[in-house]
Amino acid sequence: MERSTRQRRAIRRVLLETRRPLSPREILELARKQVPSLGLATVYRNLKSLVESAELQVVQLPGENPRYERAGRHHHHH
Repeated sequence: MERSTRQRRAIRRVLLETRRPLSPREILELARKQVPSLGLATVYRNLKSLVESAELQVVQLPGENPRYERAGRHHHHH
């Protein structure tokens, strides 16, 4: 079980409140409103962990870098 840190809570909150897949940089920008010292490496580390625990899923759009969204959402198009 992962620790619940301020950084992880901020990242989760951003992904819960957003209705579209986000890039790591978008997640960083939004989560920094709650945790100003948050760094991009921490975002990537948490995204990896959240994908591995099936809380998030990776969204691959043609010609774009991976984006992330909550897992288990009803079917929708990107």
